[in-house]
Amino acid sequence: MTQGNKVIFRDFTATETLKTSKNTKGAEIIPPQNLTWTNNWNTFCSFETDQVCADIPLNQCPTCRHYSFWLFFTLIFLLAVWILLANSFVIAYIIKRKKSFRTSLDLLKGSLAVTDLLTGFLLFTTALPNIAWTTRLTSRQLYVETRKLADTPVAIVSATLYLLFIYSTLYHLVLMSYNRFAAIKWPLAPQTVKKTKINLLLLWLLALAAASYPAWFPESFHFHYMYFTFLFLPNISLHTSVELGQAVGLFILLALPYLAMSGITSATAILILRANQKARQHLSESSRAQEQIIRREKAVLRTVTIMKLGFTLTQVPTIIVLGLSFDGIVHPIAFIFMSYCALCNSAINVLIYRANDQDFKNFLTEVFEKPFRRRLTMRSSSPSNTRVTPVV
Repeated sequence: MTQGNKVIFRDFTATETLKTSKNTKGAEIIPPQNLTWTNNWNTFCSFETDQVCADIPLNQCPTCRHYSFWLFFTLIFLLAVWILLANSFVIAYIIKRKKSFRTSLDLLKGSLAVTDLLTGFLLFTTALPNIAWTTRLTSRQLYVETRKLADTPVAIVSATLYLLFIYSTLYHLVLMSYNRFAAIKWPLAPQTVKKTKINLLLLWLLALAAASYPAWFPESFHFHYMYFTFLFLPNISLHTSVELGQAVGLFILLALPYLAMSGITSATAILILRANQKARQHLSESSRAQEQIIRREKAVLRTVTIMKLGFTLTQVPTIIVLGLSFDGIVHPIAFIFMSYCALCNSAINVLIYRANDQDFKNFLTEVFEKPFRRRLTMRSSSPSNTRVTPVV
């Protein structure tokens, strides 16, 4: 059902789709003669697509904007390539550092880079193939295939992975914030590498549990292929108070860690401010050393705070779109923006390291600039570039 050029989101929930799919499991799914269900295609196609191209592949349909498909495909491809390459450098940087110089923060950055790296693989293995696959189908075929894929293992695993990368990123930021707070609050009990490894294991288990939360309630949550985002996502109808409570539970798993991270970051800033004031009151050698430590902690806190801001900006569209969906009217392009913007955090963390982490800057300089300078030196010193004065 549509109003104008907008989609009634609540009518396009997996609940209705899955009722058809479960009741006809093993039977042939026959689409209605007069298709009107793919009005969501107005992102890339016109409203006439269901009628004009019911039996024509979408990539050949005259009512679709094919350049939009390929532009979108190209943008997602470039995003995936950037995520994979950039985070590979972060992991290489952590591995190259000597064990004696690795800190708990380095391990956290490396683990977060693995999360971001897997986000790139998700785009390559799910989003890009789905774009190509979907555009090769007709409207009737898409109707049938979407219902066949509902609540399948592929849909459940893919949607769970999508949530895992979001929750894992948030939980990494929470642990980073706590580590900085603990380093200042209890300087004599530093976060050891061994302890950080245990915390990371618990972090991943907690993130996996939170991401798989919708799968615990199969009667309420459903997993389906959202053909206008090219991703598998969980959905809940919110028709009953039980479903509303379970949906709130999923939100709490995201909101509570975020609030905790904000509170810890604020507390850390206050501790640094107090320690800085004490150091300025005493001009001894020890206070100068303490001032250097505080300066370093300020830099780390600034990096973590910017990372938190980046995470917030990439998740705000999700909150806005889901909030608007309660009124029932949401444009499909909003779901595309929401779905992929939430994954863009994996692309910006490396930029934050590049701007704020001097050791990482030096690593990139060594990787890219030194070989270039070496080639220039070799060319300038080669025999062909050396002048020989003839002897008369």
